[in-house]
Amino acid sequence: MSSTRFVRSIGSGTVVTLGIAGAAIALLALGRFVGWDPTWRALGVTPLQPPFFDMHVINDYAACAWRGVDAYAPRACNVDSFNIPPTWLWLGLLGVDGSDSAWLTVAITSAALITMVLLFQGRSWPHGVVALAALISPSVMMGVERGNLDLLILAMVGSAALVYEEGRVARTCAAISLLWLGVVLKLFPMFCVALAARFSRQTLIFAGATAALSLIYLASTMNYILLIRRNVPTTFVLSYGYKAIFLGLDHIRSEAGLSPMGLADTWLPALTATAVLLCAAFGALVSLRNRHRFCSVDKSAAGTAFLFGAGIYCGTYLLGTNFIYRLMFLLLCLPQLQDWLIQRNTGRPSYAELGLFATVLGVLWLNGNADGHSMFLLLPQLFDWGLFFGLATVLMSNFLRTSLMTEIRLPKPR
Repeated sequence: MSSTRFVRSIGSGTVVTLGIAGAAIALLALGRFVGWDPTWRALGVTPLQPPFFDMHVINDYAACAWRGVDAYAPRACNVDSFNIPPTWLWLGLLGVDGSDSAWLTVAITSAALITMVLLFQGRSWPHGVVALAALISPSVMMGVERGNLDLLILAMVGSAALVYEEGRVARTCAAISLLWLGVVLKLFPMFCVALAARFSRQTLIFAGATAALSLIYLASTMNYILLIRRNVPTTFVLSYGYKAIFLGLDHIRSEAGLSPMGLADTWLPALTATAVLLCAAFGALVSLRNRHRFCSVDKSAAGTAFLFGAGIYCGTYLLGTNFIYRLMFLLLCLPQLQDWLIQRNTGRPSYAELGLFATVLGVLWLNGNADGHSMFLLLPQLFDWGLFFGLATVLMSNFLRTSLMTEIRLPKPR
């Protein structure tokens, strides 16, 4: 009986913390005895050399940019091209180079993990197990193996969700500042304007300020944005986005000895994405008409994090293709998804909430190493499209529902 009571007393934060510590020890031990590549491949991650490859790219370009090299010239300082904002080149002024990649990766990974522990805490241990399973999924672990900057942006966006509180000016300004700094460092936190889906005066001000600051930054750095866009690879390999499945279909055709159709370069991908968004809008309208209240986002840190994560997923999906480590932002959606299931513990959760929860976990786990099986690539792409539809529907339905409620509460003019 005492052991059962002890297990029940363990919270989700403790499970996640201990699980992360155990995973880190296991990675270090396996890496030491069997090597870097076999260790990561066992986790479904396709490794690159040198270790923490993406961090090496940044540091290599930062070091040589201060020697007068054009950092945005393709492969000027590394086998890969520089495709992030110029702010990171200032690391060269501090004497940072490729030899600093390991400790910088440890620093940003630790920041991301601490933020996620804070978001996941406060629930029962089974929810901690689910959160831990999401954290060690191939999509997230690919970001760790690469030492990718998305880990730092995840920490900043998650911190903004923890800090933000409606009606508190100081907290709102702090959250906006964190997101704006994230935009300066890697652009896509601008999609956190999705907070406006929880319609209110405060969220509209927040979204408007975030959008305005983002647009000012984009306008002032447009020349660099165009260079970044040129240097970002467009590929179906370990990628998600509205073009990825069409690129993958051409690859499958080429393996079968057929000529590629080139659908990714036609109007079809954009038309498909538009059709999915229209279906999401229709679903939101039907939900409003039938007075369904499933997937109602809370005014909590979990609800704010969900809107940030959903906004970044849908926004980056419409960029065309993204490497799957960016799916780590779906971790921000999990606390709210878990809370929906907890809130309905007196009855059966709706199919929409259960389906969305399962789809998020499926996307995180399926978008990993396909081990050379091209047809396997189609399954995660279908899950990605399904999640795009689901999250877009939730954002639209929450916006319509809360905006209508706000409109009803407004006093009538005399």
